[in-house]
Amino acid sequence: MRKRVLIAGGGELIEALARAFLEEGASVALLTPDAASLEHVLDGLGGERHDRFGRVAGDGALDALLGRLERLDVLVCAPPTLPRSVALAQRLDEQVVGPSSLLQVARAWMHSRGGGRLVAVAPEGDSQAASMVREALAALVRRLAEASGPGIRINLLCPQGASSASVADCARFLAGGGGRALNGQVLTLTLPP
Repeated sequence: MRKRVLIAGGGELIEALARAFLEEGASVALLTPDAASLEHVLDGLGGERHDRFGRVAGDGALDALLGRLERLDVLVCAPPTLPRSVALAQRLDEQVVGPSSLLQVARAWMHSRGGGRLVAVAPEGDSQAASMVREALAALVRRLAEASGPGIRINLLCPQGASSASVADCARFLAGGGGRALNGQVLTLTLPP
């Protein structure tokens, strides 16, 4: 059975994540913040097709994507990296509050359909604000993992200089059979020595 995957977020990581799941035969839905980003990613993937499609985030977009997927096996939530100049309140809203809502909706969707995998990807950064975002996401993931049913797994990836392809491979691992034993974990990905 073809895996149904929703990838939400922005930046160059979205295309790498989509490619990784498409390579294993999954159907991939994309939820991105702007039309130009969505068009760029879909063009890079060879255009919209039955197994790859997307919507710009906004009213009704998530419902439309979930309806088109019919079932949700995997959610990968990768909020975009923001410039250092972005205020902490805006950073927390875009990189923690938004993903929190999405993860909770997806968890409820999966719970009613027998389970699934949730993978959050923390934005990179070496500032105190970026560290606060990672800690907030880690606390969220642990709380959701404790409250989730037995068929749902949720984990957090924290890339620290790792390539988009490495992050995508790790997300695919967590979304597959190898990730069934991991729940509520915070995994740091670094550049190889």
